[in-house]
This record gives sequence, C-alpha cells and structure tokens, in this order.
Amino acid sequence: MSRKASYPNQPATAAGVEAIEGNKAAVVRMQLMGRGGAALSLLALVVMSPGQAAAAAGNGTAAAGGGRPRVPALLVFGDSIVDTGNNNAVLTLTKSDFSPYGKDLNGGVPTGRFSNGRIPTDLLASRLGLKDLVPAYLGTDLTDDDLLTGVSFASAGTGYDPLTSTLVAVLPMQEELNMFAEYKEKLAGIVGDEAAAGIVAESLFLVCAGTDDIANNYYLAPVRPLQYDISAYVDFLVQQACGFMKQLYQQGARRIAILGLPPIGCVPSQRTLAGGLARDCDPARNRAARMFNSRLQAAVARLQRELRCQRIGYVDIYDVLHDMIADPCKYGFDVSTRGCCGSGDLEVSLLCNQLTAATCPDDRKYVFWDSFHPTERAYDIIVDYLFPRYVEKLL
Repeated sequence: MSRKASYPNQPATAAGVEAIEGNKAAVVRMQLMGRGGAALSLLALVVMSPGQAAAAAGNGTAAAGGGRPRVPALLVFGDSIVDTGNNNAVLTLTKSDFSPYGKDLNGGVPTGRFSNGRIPTDLLASRLGLKDLVPAYLGTDLTDDDLLTGVSFASAGTGYDPLTSTLVAVLPMQEELNMFAEYKEKLAGIVGDEAAAGIVAESLFLVCAGTDDIANNYYLAPVRPLQYDISAYVDFLVQQACGFMKQLYQQGARRIAILGLPPIGCVPSQRTLAGGLARDCDPARNRAARMFNSRLQAAVARLQRELRCQRIGYVDIYDVLHDMIADPCKYGFDVSTRGCCGSGDLEVSLLCNQLTAATCPDDRKYVFWDSFHPTERAYDIIVDYLFPRYVEKLL
C-alpha cells in the first residue's frame, strides 16, 4: 500500500487560519488550553454551506448533548475494539462488514464495526462533544469536517507484536502510524501547517491493542511460545507499546490514553478454547492480562517523566469488564459467558453471519455480541465508567 511522505513534525502550538473562501466556508473559534494552562485560540477552517454554518452556530456541535467539544478531534489506533471499518478496505478474512454485525446501527447496514452497534470509539467521541460516529480512515469518503474532528486508524486483529497482524493479514500498528502521517498532510491542506499542528497537540489519542497478541498469537500460534515464556513476551509487548506512544509523541501527540487489557480468559471464545467442559475463565490468560496491565501502568509513569508529559495516561478496563462478567445482573444483563451471535461460544467475524448464526432475541441482555466483542450496551457502561476516572484527567 503506497503512502505519501510523512508530514514534518510541527511545534505544539495553535494559531489562526483567517482565509474564508466565498460563502462556502465558516471559521469556528475554539478555546483550547495549552500545557501551561494559558488559553490558546484555534481557528479551524470548516468547509460548509451557509445553511450548515447557521445550523452549527445554533446547535454548537453535531454530537449528541450539544456544548463545545472538549478537544478538537479524537484519533484512534489499535484493534477490533476501536476499528470502525478500516478492515473493509483490507484484503483479510478479519472483517465484520456483513449482517448481523451493525444490526442496531445505521438502519442495520453493516459498517465494519465488530458489534451490534456503536463501539468505544464512537461512544467516547459523543462524550467529548465531537460527533456520534467516528469514520474509518480507509475506504471512506472523508469530508473536511471528518478529518478535523477525528478518525480511526485501527485495524481489527492487529497487535503490538508485528507477527500478530501478519498471522491474519491485517494492518500492523506501524502502518497505522503511517496513515496518521498522511492524515496530518491532509489536515494541513485544510487549515494550514501551524493550525494543523495545534489540532494534533490538543486532540485526544486513544490506543487500544494487545488482546490479539495474547489470545490469537501467543496462546494460539506456535511461534512465540518457542521464543518467550509468558513473562518475557509481556515485557516485549510493553516495550512495543511504549515505542508506539513515543512515536505518537514525536509526531505531535500530547494527550494519549492507552488502554490496558481486559480479562481475556473470561471472553467467551477463550472460555471455549481453554476453560474445559465447564467453560470457566482461563486463569493463565487472565494472569497474562493482569501482568501486562501492571507493567504497562508502570511504563506509562516512566514515560510521563521521560517526556515530561503528564497527559499520557493508562486506562484500566480489566476490573469493570470482569465485574460485569462475574455479576451480570448488577448491570442489567442476563448472559455474560456466551455471545449473542450463534451459539455464542466461538462465532466471531466470518462465523457470525446471517446464514449460519442466528442472533439472540434481545442483545441488551448480553454482555458480549459475538464470542470476542461486547455489545453496544456493555460498551456504553464501560465508557461511562472510564470517562470520569481516566479520560477527564487527560483533557
């Protein structure tokens, strides 16, 4: 896949873009807070018709809830938890652009999201006051406003370990960074170099990966266990994750939320593969997830000191999802050990299809949509829990 040359890094400052082209453009002023606490004025050029401009002035934001956006944009990297459809444009079997995926979104038209509806990418963008749906960077006719308010570069099935993406023919994390470099060029083409650098510096970056490294690489493929014991492999993954965050920082990111791993051993497919006849949670996979999380959290603290950037934050998703699985009734769910699609034991991606896998009568009663990914309702609860505890501190 050919890519344009990377756009040079710019200073982390914001400036005005004064040009307005006829009556087809409007300038939207956003007050942003710099690292030192001083207000920065960013004039982002948003291409729109006069009618759209009037609507924007009246509504404040296109996202649900109204009010001024908390950040200029949300930029997302990682795997299927946050992929909004990039794999639609990738030659891979790791896809979800077919029914019943997306049955509760967009009139039931599949978008490539691995759930019945919206995923964390979208839910977080809504809470930030940006928009209700975050488009995929690939395979989408992106408008200027799409680029200005954020996209997802994530590719389902990828991981911090380059081998993980190779095993399932999806985009490696490095390619996601390459797409981000191309994105910055497009952004500069809309608002100019200095304003584009300001948007990047003040935007929120979300990184979610590692689950596929543990579940679908280390415990499924024969290569890595011959090279590493699980402790050494976790160290390798944490090193790769830190390298990824450093590259984001070098490309101008200053607000980075990096997610830890969920209780992998309690995911329906992992129960089926490693939980015995009773399909119990697999303790080995859960230990690996907890080990990764504790080491990543410590690494993020070191990175904050090294880069002198306090707005790089670890986000723990293990505890809230584990609690939902262990005590589903507490959250209004009935089923947490199987997915809604098919038998719920193994169906995911191509196996979760409308020809061979019927869906449950009410997905709102299920924690998991397929055997690997939560339902929109479960995601909504998780994002509601995480936002005030972790995300708010980075804004």
